[in-house]
Amino acid sequence: MRSFSINLQGRINNFHLPKNQPLIPLFEAIVNSIHAINERKKQDNKFNNDYIKINIIRSEQMSFEGFGDIPSICSFEIIDNGIGFNEANFNSFMESDSTYKADLGGKGVGRFSWLIAFEKAEIESIYFDKDKYFKRNFTFTTNNNEINDEVTCCENETDNRTIVRLINCINPYMKNIPKKGDTIALKIIQHCLVYFFSDNCPQITLIDNEHYYNLNELFKEKIQTEKNTSTIQVNNEKFELLHVKSGESSINGNKLYLCAHSRLVETKELDKYITDLDRKIYEKNSFWYIGVLRGKYLDEHVDMNRLSFNILNNGKLENTLDDITMEKIIQSAIVEISKFLKDYLQPIADTKLKQIRNYVTHQAPQFRHLLKYRATDIAKIKPNLSEDKLDDELYRIKRDFDRSILKENNQLLDELNKGIINSHEYIDKFSQQIEKLNSANGATLAEYVAHRKVILDLLEFAIRKKDDDHFQKESFLHNLIYPMRTTDSDISYSNHNLWLIDEKLAYCSYISSDIPFNNNPKEKRADIMILDSPVAVSDEESTGKEYERIIIFELKRPMRDDYNNNQNPINQLYQYVSTLRKNNVKDKNGRIIRVGENTKFYLYAVCDITPSLEQILEYNDLLQTPDKMGYYKYNERMNSYIEILSYDKIINDAKKRNKILFDKLGI
Repeated sequence: MRSFSINLQGRINNFHLPKNQPLIPLFEAIVNSIHAINERKKQDNKFNNDYIKINIIRSEQMSFEGFGDIPSICSFEIIDNGIGFNEANFNSFMESDSTYKADLGGKGVGRFSWLIAFEKAEIESIYFDKDKYFKRNFTFTTNNNEINDEVTCCENETDNRTIVRLINCINPYMKNIPKKGDTIALKIIQHCLVYFFSDNCPQITLIDNEHYYNLNELFKEKIQTEKNTSTIQVNNEKFELLHVKSGESSINGNKLYLCAHSRLVETKELDKYITDLDRKIYEKNSFWYIGVLRGKYLDEHVDMNRLSFNILNNGKLENTLDDITMEKIIQSAIVEISKFLKDYLQPIADTKLKQIRNYVTHQAPQFRHLLKYRATDIAKIKPNLSEDKLDDELYRIKRDFDRSILKENNQLLDELNKGIINSHEYIDKFSQQIEKLNSANGATLAEYVAHRKVILDLLEFAIRKKDDDHFQKESFLHNLIYPMRTTDSDISYSNHNLWLIDEKLAYCSYISSDIPFNNNPKEKRADIMILDSPVAVSDEESTGKEYERIIIFELKRPMRDDYNNNQNPINQLYQYVSTLRKNNVKDKNGRIIRVGENTKFYLYAVCDITPSLEQILEYNDLLQTPDKMGYYKYNERMNSYIEILSYDKIINDAKKRNKILFDKLGI
C-alpha cells in the first residue's frame, strides 16, 4: 500500500479541464505510451515491434454498420508494449508534479485529468526487470489517497504490455465526446501531429468495435508534407514552422498549431489573421493548410495542464519591445505562412480587388477614392463578401478616412501657428490635404448622385404593372417623391426627392405633404403643397405676409383611367386654389396661409395621361407640351398655371438633367 505525496482530491480539484476538452485524458494516456515506448527503445536498440492500441468502449457494445444511433462512448482502453510501470515509473506516478520525465516535457500532473473526466482508471502492466517479467495491477481513484499495487512474477510472459483503462466517463465530459470513431482518430492525429511526423512514431491503432483505424496510414493519407519548414526568430528566440497540407475535410479550416514538447497546446484559426485565406483554398486545391509551430520557448512556457501558454498577450499585460508576446510569435508565423501560400492567396486577392473595383465603379462611386488613399485597408477586406457586407466595410473605411482628414487638417494648422513648419512646407502639405479633401467631398457628391440613380430606377419600377396585374398604389409614389404626412421641418433635403420634378422646389419657405388644411382630418388635403417667397404687405404684425407663389401637386395611381367631369385632378387643383383664396386656411403650425391678388398658383397633376383624362384635358382646353408627354394651361381668372406631368415625362426629364452626372460616375 502506497500513499500519494499530496492530497489527491485537492490536486484534482485544482486541475482545470474545460468541458469541451473531454479527450485530454485520452491524449495524456497515449502520449505516456509513446514516452514508454521511446524509453524502452533507449534501453533495447533491437526493439522495433512497438505498438499502441486504443479500444473505444461504448455504453452498449453492439455490432453496428452506420453511425446513426450508436451508443455513447463511456470508456477507453490504451494498450502499449513500452517500458511499463517498473519501480522507477511507478514511483514517479505516485509523486505529484514529478520531474521524472521533465526532459520530455512531462509535467507530472497529466494523469490527474483521468479522474476529472472518468470515475476511475485501472492499470495493468507487465514489465521486464532483472531477467524476469513482473505484473503490476492497481486502481487509480479519488476514493482513496492510497494505492494498493500488486506485483507478481509472470514466468510465462514473453513481452511487455501495459493496459490503462479509463472507465465510465462522467458528464459534462461524456456528452462532449465525439460519437464517431473516425473523428476521434483524427483528433488524436491532430494532438500528436509532431509525433506522427517522426520516423520513430509507434504503430497506433484505434479500434471501435468492428471498425479499425490505422492512425499512421490515416496520417499519411490525410496529411501531406514536403518537409517544408521555416525558421522564425522573435527577439533572440527561434521557432520552427512546419508547413502542412491536409486533405481531410473535417479539419474544416486553415489552422496554426502551437505545440510544446511535440504536443498540440493551442489552435489559432488562420482566417482571422490572413485576410485572403478562406474556404476557397480547400474548394479549389483540395487541402487545408496547417502550420505546426514549435520551439524551445514554447516548451518552456506551456502551462501545467498543457492547455495554454504562460506568455504575454498584447493589450492584457504591460510589455516592452524586448518582451516576447504571443502576438509577436503569431504575427511572425503569419508572415512566413503568407509567403508559403503566396501562389494560392494572390489569385484570391486579385479577384477580390476586381470585385471591389467593379462595385465602387458601377454601384457605389462614393467609395472610389478609397482605392487610392486606403489601398492597405481595402486589401484587408475579406474576399467573397455580399454587396451589403462589402458596403459596410467600405463605409467603415470611409469613416476612418474622413476622421483622419479632419485630424490632419487640425494638426497642419497647429504646426503652422506654432511655427513648426514654414510657409513653403505648409503650401506643399496643404496641397496634399486639398487633394484628399476634394476626393472626400467628391465622394459625398458621388454618393448623392448614385442615390438619384437609385430613385429613378425605383420610379421606373413603380409605374410598371405588378405580378398581380395591378399597379402600385398612389401612396408608394407619393412617399417616393415626398414622405406623406410630413413637412419640411420634419425631414431633411436628402430625405425627399422633389428634384424629380424641379430642382428649385427644395428651397421653398414651407413644404407640406398630405397635411389636411387647418390640421383638420375632415378638410381637404393637397398631396404636396409648397409655399414660396413670402412678401410683406404691411408693417402691422396682424397683417403678416402674403405668399408670392403657392405650388400644389396632386398625384394619381399609374394608369388610372376612371376620371369624369367631376372627379379629375384639374377640378381638385382648382378647388384647392378656391379654398386657399378665402384666407382662412392655416398651415401645420397654426399660421394663416395668406393669399393676395398677386399670389400666383402653380398646379401640377402627376399622373398617366389615359383616355378618360385626355378627354377632360381637351374639354378644359389644355395644350400639349412639345415633347407630347404632358399638357399645360394658364388660367388668368384664377392666376394659376396648371400642368399635367406624366410619369414618363418626369422620368425622361430627370434623366436628361442628371445624365452628365451619371455619365461622369459611369453609372
